[in-house]
Amino acid sequence: MTLTYRESQQGLLRERLLDAAQAITEASGWSTVTMAKIASTIGVSRQTVHNELGTRHDVALALAMRELGRFLDVVRVRMADADDLVDGIRNACAGVLELGRDSILIRTIVGSVGSGNDADLLTILTTESGEIVETAGVVVKQSVLDHFGDVPLTDAELDVAVESIVRLVLSHITRPSKDPAQAAGDIAWIIELALTGKRATS
Repeated sequence: MTLTYRESQQGLLRERLLDAAQAITEASGWSTVTMAKIASTIGVSRQTVHNELGTRHDVALALAMRELGRFLDVVRVRMADADDLVDGIRNACAGVLELGRDSILIRTIVGSVGSGNDADLLTILTTESGEIVETAGVVVKQSVLDHFGDVPLTDAELDVAVESIVRLVLSHITRPSKDPAQAAGDIAWIIELALTGKRATS
């Protein structure tokens, strides 16, 4: 579907607003992000920010989902380049965890203090992570089906495996305890055990 000029301009405005919100977050923390400050940064009215992005919580969700898009691009590429499923999972998880480690936005979110304002963005990656998990799960599952069609799992079992992978990665991003390669290896090892067990009983 071809976008109209107005729709295209609205899309550009939305991206500029999110860019401003992200820059403020990275510079001084999510607690300092206000609709007025976003508006002032790019020279529009506060009402324009509300019209384009909604509430402050909506801004937080939009930032998280936009960052998720970058992570999922890594998943698609690394899964496509892998020789087998376990290798694909290992490489994709490592890439995502490396990106999470290096992302200023993610590090700012994870390192935020526990005040109500600061916690708003962190909750989207933790207690309110359903949309992120669901969106990531769709991409991971499709990548598995596109590149490794002979997976010895039923559709329901694959759903469980994919959700487990996504939640483990998200947990490592929000509370890192190992370097990306080691954490990715652990996740891939769990999936390899599940696949080996499934093949043995088939």
